[in-house]
Amino acid sequence: MATPALSPDAFHNGEPGALKSLPAETAETKVFVAPQRAPHILLTKPTWTVICVILLALLPLGVPSLAQYREYWPDFKEFVTFNSGAAAGNLNDVPGGTADASAAVVLPPAPEGSGEIEDGKASLIPFYKSLAATDAKQPNAITRVIHYGDSPICADLITGTTRRKLQQRFGDAGHGFILASRPWEWYVHDGIEFASTEWSSHPMLNGKLPDGMFGLGGVATRATGSGQISRYVPATNATNGVNSSRMEVYYLKQPNGGSFSMSSSDGQQQTVSANDPNTASGFAELKTSATGPHTFEIKSAGGPVRLFGAVLENDNPGVVYDSLGVTGAYAGLLAVQMNEQNWAEQLQHRKPNLIILNYGTNESQYDAPENFVTYETDLREVVRRIRAALPEAAILIMAPMDRGRRAGGAIVTHPAIPKIVAMQRRVALETGCAFFDTFTAMGGEGTIARWYAGVNGERLVGGDLMHPKPTGAELVGTLVSDALTKGYERYQSAVNTAAQKK
Repeated sequence: MATPALSPDAFHNGEPGALKSLPAETAETKVFVAPQRAPHILLTKPTWTVICVILLALLPLGVPSLAQYREYWPDFKEFVTFNSGAAAGNLNDVPGGTADASAAVVLPPAPEGSGEIEDGKASLIPFYKSLAATDAKQPNAITRVIHYGDSPICADLITGTTRRKLQQRFGDAGHGFILASRPWEWYVHDGIEFASTEWSSHPMLNGKLPDGMFGLGGVATRATGSGQISRYVPATNATNGVNSSRMEVYYLKQPNGGSFSMSSSDGQQQTVSANDPNTASGFAELKTSATGPHTFEIKSAGGPVRLFGAVLENDNPGVVYDSLGVTGAYAGLLAVQMNEQNWAEQLQHRKPNLIILNYGTNESQYDAPENFVTYETDLREVVRRIRAALPEAAILIMAPMDRGRRAGGAIVTHPAIPKIVAMQRRVALETGCAFFDTFTAMGGEGTIARWYAGVNGERLVGGDLMHPKPTGAELVGTLVSDALTKGYERYQSAVNTAAQKK
C-alpha cells in the first residue's frame, strides 16, 4: 500500500510551530529511516553563517562603490590612509607658511622645549597682526582661531580655558562654531548650553557619507522630515562667549534639498531653503536686534537637510575660538575622509587667522614604523589642503599631551608619544608652520603618572591615562593661551624695535 501524501499543515496542530505526531505505523505502512551521518563541520549552517558574515564585512574593502559601509579597522599596514589622499608633488612645497614679506620685524626664536611656540619662519606674523588690530580695539577687528583635535577637546575643557583667557586679554567677540547635533553625550561647549533632538549625526570618523561632505567641524547632521531642533542657550554662570548679535548656519545646498527655520529669543526668524541645482556649501545668517545673551534655535521644516553647524558671534573687537574636536579622530581624517572642495569652501567662508592642528593621541595607539610614515604623509597633506584653501592663514601644529600606560605595576609614558612629538616638530619646520610642544610644556616624560597620582589629593587625568580631568584641562588650556600671548608680545616687541630703528 502506498504511503499517503502529507500536506505541510499535517505537521501542525493549527498553531504556528506546534508539531503534530506522525500517524501510527500500520502493517500496510512501513517507514524505513536510513542511518544519517553527521555532516562535515565546514558544511554546517553555523559555519556558513560565520563565513558569510566575514565575507560581507570584507566586501566593502574590495569594492570601491561600497566604501561608505566600511567600519574603522585600525591596522592592516594602512592605519590612517584609507584611500589615496596625498597630493601629487612634494608635500613640503606648500604655498604660504612664511612671514609677511612687508613686515620689517625679526622674531627671536623660542628655545625648543621652553613652553613657548617654536616658529623659526615667523609664520604666525599674520595672526599676530590681526591680534594687534584686535588689541587696539579697531572697529570689527575680530581674530578667529580654529582648533582641530580629538577627544581631549570634545568637551571644550582645554579649548574653553584658552578661549576664556584670550577673550579676557583681547576682547570677547562671541563663542564661535558649534555643531548642529550632539554626536556624543560628552559633546558640550563652555558658556553655551547646547541641546538637540534626534538628528542623524555623521562624524567623519565612521566614513558613512561617501561624498565626504562633513563640513567645517567634521560632523554632518541630517534630517529628512520636520521637527528636529538644535538650540543654543547662553549659560547663566558663564563669564565670556555668551553675547551674540548674529547666528550663521553652515549647511549643504543640494538638488531637491529641504528647508529649515532659524529663530532667536528676541523674535527674529527666517526660513531657509536648501534646494539648489548645484551641490555646494550654503550659509544663512540671522541677525538680532541688539547684542546680548540670545537663545538661538534651528528647526528642520521638511525634506532632506544637511547641516554642519552654527557660528555665534558679535561685532565687538575680540577673539573667537572655535573648538572642533571629534572623538577618536586623528589628523589623517582631514586628509582622506573630508571632501577637499567642501572643506575648502567652509574654511574660506570662516576666514580663520589661525588654525591649530592638535592630534597624536589616537595615533599613539599603533607604534609601528610603517604607521609613522603614514602619519607624517597625512599630516603634510592636511597642511597642503589648508594652505591651498587659505594661503595667508597661520598654522600651528600642537603636540599631544602625555599619555600613560601601565607597565609592571607602574605608569609610564607611552613610547609612541615622544616619537610623534618629534615627527610633528619636523613637519612644522619643513612646511613653514609653527609648533607648540604640549608634551614638554606640561612636564614631559612621566607627567601622566604624576597627574594620576594627583596634586593635593586631586587627580588631573582620568583612569584611561589619556583624558584630562577639568583641573588638568585648565592647566593645558592655560599653557596654550600663555604661549599664544607670549608669542604676540614677542612680536609686538620686535615691531617696536623695528620702528625705533627707522
